[in-house]
Amino acid sequence: MKSLNIRNIVVPIDFSEMSVQAVQTAKQLGRRFGASIHLAHVRQLVHAADFVVPAAPMVPFCFPPYEQNEEQIALEHLKKVASDYGVSSASCHVLSGAPPFDEICRLAQTLPADLVIMPTHGRTGLKHVFLGSTAERIVQHSSCPVLVTRGRAVHANNGSGIKIKNIVVPIDFSNCSREGLRYAIAFAKEFGAKIILLHATYLGYIYSAEGTALYDIPGLQKAARKNARRKMRELVQSVNFGAVKFETVFTDGSPVIDICAFAKHHEVDLIITSTHGFTGFTHVLIGSIAEQVVRHAPCAVLVAPSHPHVRAANLAKSAGAKINRTARQPHLQGVPKDKAFTRKDRKLAEHEFPERRKTNTFRESGSTR
Repeated sequence: MKSLNIRNIVVPIDFSEMSVQAVQTAKQLGRRFGASIHLAHVRQLVHAADFVVPAAPMVPFCFPPYEQNEEQIALEHLKKVASDYGVSSASCHVLSGAPPFDEICRLAQTLPADLVIMPTHGRTGLKHVFLGSTAERIVQHSSCPVLVTRGRAVHANNGSGIKIKNIVVPIDFSNCSREGLRYAIAFAKEFGAKIILLHATYLGYIYSAEGTALYDIPGLQKAARKNARRKMRELVQSVNFGAVKFETVFTDGSPVIDICAFAKHHEVDLIITSTHGFTGFTHVLIGSIAEQVVRHAPCAVLVAPSHPHVRAANLAKSAGAKINRTARQPHLQGVPKDKAFTRKDRKLAEHEFPERRKTNTFRESGSTR
């Protein structure tokens, strides 16, 4: 059984109270593992029309000095947070680009980081649809484990260190859940915690073509539980727990609902799970139980990627694509080529007066009437 090795911890900071509080958790974990703490703030570049409308004719507004000034201000604020929590100011990173989760994931890969610690606002319903969650996107794309603090989170023992007693590990008997279990065993060994392996034998919705067929629901549930217990015995026998104590729990409901409910009513300090790695359209259709648990869990959630090398390769590939696109646009004077801009930002940056793009489209395209 491998020991847990954490050398670099990244803490994304947006200067909200929640994000600043995550520094304390990172500091306690960093003290325990002897890790370096890196604070990161992502500035999203927005070219507001207010800054360019008053400009005199033939004297375009110069964005670089404004951007440099804003970057310096953000760095000073970040260093103040670092000073307040006793973190080295040399480990402060101000990133410029979009989207924020992409910049954080790239920084974590460059260091390289062994853990990202951040909170989640816990948006649900329409707020989640429109605003989304940076934490969930980092969980989806990060090549290193991500600890999302929320609610009771990972609590401290008299402020002297992290205290973790019970860890829930969702199990669906896939290779992904096995990877999450291995990481959880190393984590539990470090803190002397007990692992609770939870499996939800969810049957889903049963459809009938005629609508008149009868199903023996209790019989199906009994067969599913029997099969789950057999697989759980095989899993426990194939994994080396060492001195880590563990127990198994079986439920019959939806995995996300049962995981969060169990954590709420059994004084669970931490949930450790893994991701299946779906992205793109497949991710839209199937979703991710890990991301939903992050959204709804009452305690901290640690998500360990089951395929870190694939994610690292994807980040490197997308970074190369962005550099190539920038190289093909030499007319973008004053715009740093190593920064990640959205398509909208780059279209705005192509024009000296971005506010005219919508009203004078026919002129810019060279068309006549």
